[in-house]
Amino acid sequence: MLKVFFRVSFYMCLAGVLISCAGMADSMSKLSGLGVVSKEKSTFDGATLIKVSPTFLYDPESTWGNQVKLGARWSSKAPEYVALVLSYSSDVASAKSAYLSLTGIDINTDGNIESFKSGKSTNLDSGGYNTVSKTIYTESTNSVVVPYSLLQQMVSAEDCRVRIHTSKGYEEAIFSKERIPGGQGTAILSIREFIAEINKHQQST
Repeated sequence: MLKVFFRVSFYMCLAGVLISCAGMADSMSKLSGLGVVSKEKSTFDGATLIKVSPTFLYDPESTWGNQVKLGARWSSKAPEYVALVLSYSSDVASAKSAYLSLTGIDINTDGNIESFKSGKSTNLDSGGYNTVSKTIYTESTNSVVVPYSLLQQMVSAEDCRVRIHTSKGYEEAIFSKERIPGGQGTAILSIREFIAEINKHQQST
């Protein structure tokens, strides 16, 4: 009986440590600008804009997640659609081969596959430069418009996977996986917050 007590206590302590580590990882991510949900009102047309900044996806072949991060953007002027934001960052000694074009995404929700292409060219930025390390910081961003209902299905699916198409092939990720090894939260967690913020806005109007 005593052994059972100590075993249960051990697992409860272990669970507490894991939850604490996950919470710390989430806090650090948000401080770094990853997976942050924000809300603002457009000064142009008065629309409510809700965004979540891109963050990591789970790649079973990598311990650090995918190179391409995923975020989202929603407008009250077109509530039935959402823009999935694709983002790639690189630190290099030369920007010549650092840029990556982001062209589309395939979404597999419980075996149902749909494909979407970006309607515009990738935005390429090399605004950051470290004069000490001679490092150029580059970033590629693009967006793909999908039905908002599909994003809701992605979050509620038992198994959701994505394939992001780039100028160098594609990257695959398991969207429904909540954390990568080490406790780092993935895009599904912040997109849940994003959807909750949209629901809150819709209920208040």
